[in-house]
Amino acid sequence: MYDVTFQTEARYKSVKYGQGTIYSSACGPASLCNALKVLGIASVGLPTMCKLAVSCGARVTGGTDMHQLLRAASKKYAFAYRTTSKNAELLAHLKSGGTAILHAGTEYKLFSTSGHFVCAAAAKGSTITVLDSYWYSSKYTSSAIRRNYVHVVNKGVVQTSLTQCGKATIDRAPSYYLLSSPKQDAHPSEQEESDMTYYKEFKDIPLYYQDAVKKLLDAGAIAGTGKGLELSEDLCRAFTILDKAGLLKL
Repeated sequence: MYDVTFQTEARYKSVKYGQGTIYSSACGPASLCNALKVLGIASVGLPTMCKLAVSCGARVTGGTDMHQLLRAASKKYAFAYRTTSKNAELLAHLKSGGTAILHAGTEYKLFSTSGHFVCAAAAKGSTITVLDSYWYSSKYTSSAIRRNYVHVVNKGVVQTSLTQCGKATIDRAPSYYLLSSPKQDAHPSEQEESDMTYYKEFKDIPLYYQDAVKKLLDAGAIAGTGKGLELSEDLCRAFTILDKAGLLKL
């Protein structure tokens, strides 16, 4: 059972967080509060975390600079963190007892219709348990994507697949902020390589990666290994990010 910190409490509608309010804008600090609680490091009040974000310069136009907030908070609350956009690293980290903050973007509207931070609390198999601070009762029934790919466990607690987490964060770099307690190894697990997904044929590649991969195939930039394409999911993800940034125009 998770004790979720919510930004959408009525009392926060009038509490300022920079140029906005905690209610509307504090998903970054709230996700960090949730991550630290899951790790057993600290139970920090959301207004306190928001004050830290403002004081360290992490409150920026449009949201929270998570790098700045984590840099300040890690010194104050004694935890380690690193960043990645690799699904395999996220999965290995969660299975080793760490938590993560996922930076959802605007391309694939799973956790939000705009930019949003949520906390990944645990993983079982390839299923990720996510704590969402921006909660309202109809959130995960409001679109086909959410109805089809998210299971609501409890208020603020949902489960989805590792693949869905990757899709939701594909237009953010880094996608994941991995948090560890001081007792944990802050480096990738040796299990990482075995968790990596590889696609041998083009038809095996998920649709949301295919456009970018096809551009490179058509240009002769990638040709496989002789035993098939053997493209990793993380490489396909990188191609897609470059494509969305307009860098694959040949």
